[in-house]
This record gives sequence, structure tokens and C-alpha cells, in this order.
Amino acid sequence: MIEAKETVIVTGASGDIGTAIVQRFLQDGFDVAACCCSNRGKLETLFQGQHSLSIHSLNLLSDESIKTCALEIIKMKKHIAGLVNCAGKATGGIFGMTKISDMRELFEINLFGTLLFTQFIAKKLVRQKAGSIVNIASTAAIFADHGTLAYGTSKAALIHASRVLAVELGQSGIRVNSIAPAIVESSMADMMDDVAREKIHQRESLPGFTTPKDVADTVAFLISDKAASISAETIRMDRGMPF
Repeated sequence: MIEAKETVIVTGASGDIGTAIVQRFLQDGFDVAACCCSNRGKLETLFQGQHSLSIHSLNLLSDESIKTCALEIIKMKKHIAGLVNCAGKATGGIFGMTKISDMRELFEINLFGTLLFTQFIAKKLVRQKAGSIVNIASTAAIFADHGTLAYGTSKAALIHASRVLAVELGQSGIRVNSIAPAIVESSMADMMDDVAREKIHQRESLPGFTTPKDVADTVAFLISDKAASISAETIRMDRGMPF
């Protein structure tokens, strides 16, 4: 059973969604290990004086950084309740104009680096015989929209990896799920082309917008014991976009 003051690890913690997730778990009484590649100052300012928060440097393009960060957290924390892989990179472009080198970097961050970090943390969870992993994916992994081949494929691979991990780690009492948001009101979404963004909104069944807090609330549910029977699932947060 997850108890207060256990630790939740959040990667991509300095992004808008990551910060909302950190804030939610701190409010719920957890210790939070916040991992970020940049904007460390944002977290230090926003959560100044918050003793339940530790901030760690994590560059998903560097195997050494991944190992150092993971082992640092494992040595510091007695029990890890969950891992939220929120770090990622989003780029768009028509396939014919996409550099394979750029695609490789995208996969290094969104898939390979994330899986390597998860591999280190999962060893700790297996020893505990408990824990929950939540991977932040995207509806770009589900819908075949123009300009999303690189990003969408990397997130589709992450969704499949989540299902496989759920099967492999389930016998150790570890649950693995993914969340696939569409547009979340954030600085990352602000970089989208206005026309493409509007087309996505037009496909949504529900009015309004999805916020980082909405994603954080769903993450908190999946980490909690309330989701004890949920694993190998992908929860779409797309305001009812039809297939």
C-alpha cells in the first residue's frame, strides 16, 4: 500500500506538465524526486523551501547522466512509490523533409533514454515488489496526422513498450500504464502551427481545453492504490476525438 512520504520520481519536471505533476504529488504528501535537463531554477523558485522535493539533473541523451541520476535517487530514497516519465521532445515535419539525424535524437529522448532510466528504477521496484510507472505519450502515437511521423512513431513505440513492461513486471507487483494527451495548454503546445492546432480542436467532442493539472490528476490516480487493477492501459486525454 502506498503511504505518505514515499517517493514519486518525475522526469521532465521543469516543463509545464511535469511541474503540475510535481505540484500534485507534493500536495498529496509524497516526497518528489524531480528530474530535469534545463530550467532547474524554475523548480527552485516555484518550490522554494519545500523540503519534500529534491531536484536532480537528467539528460536523456547521455547514458552517463541517466545512470548517475537514477543511482543518486535510488541511494537517497528508501521506497519509491512510482515513476512518471514525462520528459520528452516534440517536433513536427513532413517525412520527406525530416532529417534522419533529427529523428534519431527524438527517439533517443522519447524512447531509448526513457527506457534506460526506467530500467534502473525498475530494478529498485522489483526488489520492493511494488510500484507504478506512468509514461506520458501522445495521441500523435494513435492518429496518423500529417507532420507527426517522427514524434508520433517515437511515442507509439513508448506505448507498446509500456504494455510489454506491464506484462514483464506485473509478477513483481508493478503496474505500467501510459497516458496519451492531445493538445495540453502549455508552452510546448504554443509552438504548434495555429492551423494544425485548430484542426485538432475541431475533432474534439468535448468543449474546453486540457490543462497540465488535468494530466497531473490522471497521473496521480494511476500511481495510487485506486488504480490497483489497472495496468497495460493507454488512457487517451483528447476530449473525445473519434478514431
